[in-house]
Amino acid sequence: MLRALYSGATGMKTLAQGMQAVSNNLANVNTVGFKQQQALFEDLMSQYAGTGNSASTSISQVGLGSRLTDIRTVYGQGSYESGTDITDLSINGKGFFQVSLGGKTHYTRAGNFRFDKGGNLVDPNGFVLNGRAITNGVEGATGPISLPPGADGRNVMPAKATTSITALNNLGSGDRSSDAANPYFSLLSKWNGTAQSPLGDSAYTYKQSIKVYDATGNAHDVTIYFDGAGQSGGNKHFEFVVSMDPAHDGSGMAGTSAAGLLMSGTLTFNSSGQLVNMSAYTPTGTDATNLSNWAPASFGADGLPQFTATFASGGGTQVVGLDLGLTSSTGAWTAGAGSPAAVGSNASNLMGMGGATLAAVSTTAYGGSSSEIRSKQDGYAQGFLAGIDISADGIITGRYSNGQNDDLYHITLYRFTSEDGLRREGMNHFSATLESGAAQEGLPDTQNYGTVAAKSLEQSNVSMEREFVNMIIYQRGFQTNSKSIMTADSMIQKALELKRT
Repeated sequence: MLRALYSGATGMKTLAQGMQAVSNNLANVNTVGFKQQQALFEDLMSQYAGTGNSASTSISQVGLGSRLTDIRTVYGQGSYESGTDITDLSINGKGFFQVSLGGKTHYTRAGNFRFDKGGNLVDPNGFVLNGRAITNGVEGATGPISLPPGADGRNVMPAKATTSITALNNLGSGDRSSDAANPYFSLLSKWNGTAQSPLGDSAYTYKQSIKVYDATGNAHDVTIYFDGAGQSGGNKHFEFVVSMDPAHDGSGMAGTSAAGLLMSGTLTFNSSGQLVNMSAYTPTGTDATNLSNWAPASFGADGLPQFTATFASGGGTQVVGLDLGLTSSTGAWTAGAGSPAAVGSNASNLMGMGGATLAAVSTTAYGGSSSEIRSKQDGYAQGFLAGIDISADGIITGRYSNGQNDDLYHITLYRFTSEDGLRREGMNHFSATLESGAAQEGLPDTQNYGTVAAKSLEQSNVSMEREFVNMIIYQRGFQTNSKSIMTADSMIQKALELKRT
């Protein structure tokens, strides 16, 4: 009978512990990233209750009740809820965020992060989210994600000088500048850098202006003038001049009639209007109005002809490649005149681009009206961090006031050989133990790791319906076990009464 009392008592204790798990689950039904706790029980060692009958075919045993064996964490994924900030993060699939503070490293599924006053991306408890810093496209070691104020914290993007210009156009018909002696460089003969308009509107067929930047981030307009230059051998020829505002010219030509000149050359199109060749020259002296003071342009590593621009604003001198749709695979010009002065009126004297390779999109001469196809350049002014974006693969990209984007960090995720071995630390945090194994670092959206969603939070995976069912079961079980104790006690009392009588 004492065993009945003990069994009932252990049952009440066990069910009370199960009720504690239920209560904790219900208390965290709205906790971000909370993982349900599940109480697991086992029976206690049974005692032999022999019958004295040697012919019995079974072993007679009496149990001694039950006990709690484990409060297991259920790591099933919770539902998702829209967040209020880009740094509200959820993991769709496997993995934990890694956070650290004061030498402690924890893991969590709760992604409600915010930037603190020091620029650290922290959770509500001050733990900093970890990831890999990205510098010029190269990922570094894993560490705290931080964007501290000031230029050193990547809140400021330094200015970048323009090193390449793409200017693709469809050139219509027309030859407005004619020079019988030098028909392929007649624009140069009409250039006047001391005039308010170096070339009058009647001197060219089409012009295109592109804003470029010097090393200090100051903007300047580079203008390319185009004009027809006749036909020969079934091909159409255009001449072009690349220039800057003469007032911004910081070279030795400043203040002269040659001020602002950067490059001159020719474009050759076949009868279909497709670009097949080009030439390009740059000035070699201070008097660029003299056609003899021009030499073949050099090539960059990308196969583009280059010119040198010197800006008076203190931006220094920079070399800029010009992309009109052709690149050279040899980095050299084919045989032809070494200067515009030697070309004269004979198209066969025009030098050509060695190993000329036509881009998928290039300058054309299809006729009709002239129009821009594409223009771009790779420089920009100084910019300030205006916001961030976070992609599904965990890359934090900065958006800057100068219109540029830059990858800043790559959020890392972590898995464990045995999640059941993780220790709860409170704060929706877990820590690694010998039982869980060491954390295995990986990247979002790779094999065995989930994706990251911005402006999204993973909710608790607690099911209220399931917990209410468990609550009723524990309550009724507790009542029943208490009844068994009362009944056993009543039976003992009855036995004692028999003895007294």
